[in-house]
Amino acid sequence: MKSREQLVLGALHELGVVASGQSAEAEDAQTVDALVEPMFANLATREVWQWGDPDQIDDDAFIYLAKWLANSVARPFGATPDENVRLLAEQSLRELKPIFLSGQPQTTEYF
Repeated sequence: MKSREQLVLGALHELGVVASGQSAEAEDAQTVDALVEPMFANLATREVWQWGDPDQIDDDAFIYLAKWLANSVARPFGATPDENVRLLAEQSLRELKPIFLSGQPQTTEYF
């Protein structure tokens, strides 16, 4: 499992803002972190990826979430968002199909 902090750092690494082993500037991390929950909500609403706890990110999905997040915050970092990056990340996330939703309450059906 990866943490939200690792996801933010991964997105900044994808953008080329942070090199491997370096820590992020606080302002850069805040810019990216502000979009973590909206990203999860967007992906869940569109039934691309549903995962409950942004502090417990599935290792298999981590790189695709980091790419999606980096692409969505590209403009403030002087990069241009690439629709192909977003589509490829979403396709990869759809293929993973998580078995459970981390941190989500279990729903019960009453008969």
